[in-house]
Amino acid sequence: MISFPTVALRLGAALVLGALLGLEREHREHAAGLKTLALVSLGAALMTVVSAYGFESLLGVSPNVRLDPTRIAAQIVTGIGFLGAGTILLRRQFVRGLTTAATIWLVAGVGMACGAGLLAEATLVTVLTLLLLTVVRPVERRLFPRQMTRQVRVRVEPASATGDVIRALVAACEREGIVLQSIETRALRDGEVVEAQCRAPGRDNLLRVLVALRQLPAVRGVRASLVGAAPNGMTTAPTEPTEEAAEALEEREQ
Repeated sequence: MISFPTVALRLGAALVLGALLGLEREHREHAAGLKTLALVSLGAALMTVVSAYGFESLLGVSPNVRLDPTRIAAQIVTGIGFLGAGTILLRRQFVRGLTTAATIWLVAGVGMACGAGLLAEATLVTVLTLLLLTVVRPVERRLFPRQMTRQVRVRVEPASATGDVIRALVAACEREGIVLQSIETRALRDGEVVEAQCRAPGRDNLLRVLVALRQLPAVRGVRASLVGAAPNGMTTAPTEPTEEAAEALEEREQ
């Protein structure tokens, strides 16, 4: 059995490295943040230590006793998938949480490495992961600009003005380079709702469309799906958006 100071060092390293990765997720306001990833890393390290050294006293007791130090550790790799799956959300066409789920899976590996005594390797992986999650993100956003599918919902009163609102929506989308995929109308008791699916090159473009629609006399409300902007995935556009606000929303979505 290894000494207690060695075990404490490995568990402490697992806790610190997991917390470092959790800080990045916490900064972007994800559910799996500092505490979650720190606990995952610490728990994986503890189970690895138990798997490798916890049953040494049973060796030699009976000739039928065999020790497999990798058995418990192997279950960590598969078992952590349940926790990662809980962070993945599917809302309409939007899938969120894949990066966080992958980070949880990787943090479990960092904890296992610490538990096995591979502290240098665990530290290296932590540094590389932080670089990937922070430094690479702006480069990725510039090289591969995404046009995500968005839903726009406009409430119109009276219903007779729906045609004018649809024409204004189409014109605004053309100005902003937004591709309209579908437009539907739904009757209400005192008006109509226009729902459109579109692909926007950026949030600023979409928000400018919402601002233009909100200024129409017949429009009583405008909503659009902006993933990560609000708890319910929807936001209202009362004013002209800024580039800084769009950048902040883009950061939170990842």
